[in-house]
Amino acid sequence: MNSFERSCIRSYVDHELICSLRADIAGRDDLERHAEILTMLGDLTRLKILYALNKGEELCVCDLADILDREVSAISHQLRRLKDRGLVKNRRDGMTIYYRINRNEESQKACELIESIFHGAEHLEVAYES
Repeated sequence: MNSFERSCIRSYVDHELICSLRADIAGRDDLERHAEILTMLGDLTRLKILYALNKGEELCVCDLADILDREVSAISHQLRRLKDRGLVKNRRDGMTIYYRINRNEESQKACELIESIFHGAEHLEVAYES
């Protein structure tokens, strides 16, 4: 079967467009990195943690557990994943570890996406209420 033959029926195939987009996608090395960020944001707890850290600047695990009404161990596990991905960083103050957004390009984009999701949801709620 030709790579352009599929189960749908169409009257016109724009081979140039298909080849152009295929080459564009194949040449985008950053898509995998973006997919990994979206995977990290796909977990509700991690999304809430990043949202809280973006709003609260710096929070300890206990703060986040209280904010999200979750066990400290569950929050710690998700923070470890976010830290391993480079989205958050921490500092120790005695026995307490504080977390904050790692202000690199990747975490900034993640926070911008989170803000647009939350603000977009607010606009949708207003539209549904009207």
